Amino acid sequence: MARVSFYFNVQNHDLALCQLANKALNRGLTLGILTGSISASAAMDTFLWQVPDIGFLPHCVHDHPLAEHTPVLIAHSIAHIPERNVLFNASGQPCGQPERFDRVIEIVALDDIPARDLARERARQYRSQGLTVDFTDMAASRPG
Repeated sequence: MARVSFYFNVQNHDLALCQLANKALNRGLTLGILTGSISASAAMDTFLWQVPDIGFLPHCVHDHPLAEHTPVLIAHSIAHIPERNVLFNASGQPCGQPERFDRVIEIVALDDIPARDLARERARQYRSQGLTVDFTDMAASRPG
């Protein structure tokens, strides 16, 4: 059964996603990143190439010829993400089929009130599906 983890009060959504993805990759896990659109997938692909301080995250978009051999796969539709250990839901919508993954990660920015409200609704939906949902307050882990 999938576990859903919400990381909230995050200063920078994309940077937090990169940091968490890097940790998962270091544990030997395969990842999917679900975005909300084709353009968002392209932007995430570009961003992952431009984050040298995190280190290289081997990734590609779902229709790349090496997609099935790449540890991090980016797609705008859940249908384009084969089973992976971890799904990062960066779409802002319920991911659909969360049970296909060991863990679903949702990241909620500190200053995005509408996104927080939508995240609360997704948490309720996940719980209604019988999934375990946990929360990590990233503001609490930052130095004072």
